[in-house]
Amino acid sequence: MTHTNFTDGSLQRLRRISWKEIFDTWRDGEMWQESWRRHWEERGFGSWEEWRMHHLRPYHPETLEWFLYRITDPLATVPGLFGVPAKNWIEGAYDGEITKRLRDIIHLPIVSENGKIDAVREHFPKKVMLVAFLHEKRIILVEGMHRSCAMATWDPAIPFQGEVTIAIAPWTESAFRVADSNPKHNQ
Repeated sequence: MTHTNFTDGSLQRLRRISWKEIFDTWRDGEMWQESWRRHWEERGFGSWEEWRMHHLRPYHPETLEWFLYRITDPLATVPGLFGVPAKNWIEGAYDGEITKRLRDIIHLPIVSENGKIDAVREHFPKKVMLVAFLHEKRIILVEGMHRSCAMATWDPAIPFQGEVTIAIAPWTESAFRVADSNPKHNQ
């Protein structure tokens, strides 16, 4: 994956990136948010780290080779990404499939009536790092769904000022796993 062009836009490879740097950036951008604190506590987790690592454990992200890319035209590229393969999105947006392109789900209530997505769109961060796998020529998000939906539904009349990067690792297993968002006490 040196420089990959997509019909929806392009990605410019910046460098290799460690899972630790990815996870630290994710934590710094999300852990302080009260809505996420309630989310992990309601599911029986003691910390943001414990909740997110439970969610990602089946992927063994620390063993993968990650690359960081700049998304040069986020409003054109992001709608072509595939959504997070998590149970609530599978049931609410993907009609039972593992994932779908964001542009194919933005009209659904889980996106169009989602207060978290609206809030992100209204206060979009200056810098954003998404996290995804490359699987069967599809870029599938594993982190950054709300920010990605905010970009996919962005009003083109409003200038977009965000700098968007995406950390991508190849996923070579034949099947793509569903992210585990079940409460800790249900294991």
